[in-house]
Amino acid sequence: MKSKALFLTVMLASTGAFAAEASAGNDVQATQYTYGMDLDVAEVISIQEAPHARCDLVPTEMTYRDSQGQVKSVSYTKQDMYCE
Repeated sequence: MKSKALFLTVMLASTGAFAAEASAGNDVQATQYTYGMDLDVAEVISIQEAPHARCDLVPTEMTYRDSQGQVKSVSYTKQDMYCE
């Protein structure tokens, strides 16, 4: 139980560390991910999840830099990672 709390604390702290870099991509319109979409991800800048309850489907947006150096964003839905 303590390890889960520590992991969550570390994840939340690391999100703040990337906030300045992620703000550079705020003007980028997110593309909705579709199965089989070819993504050129050289560096992940940020991953933002909507507030959710345990075991919910979570609307998520990933901002990244491609191999050409352009900042892009993709939105997708994922399962909460703490679902047991």
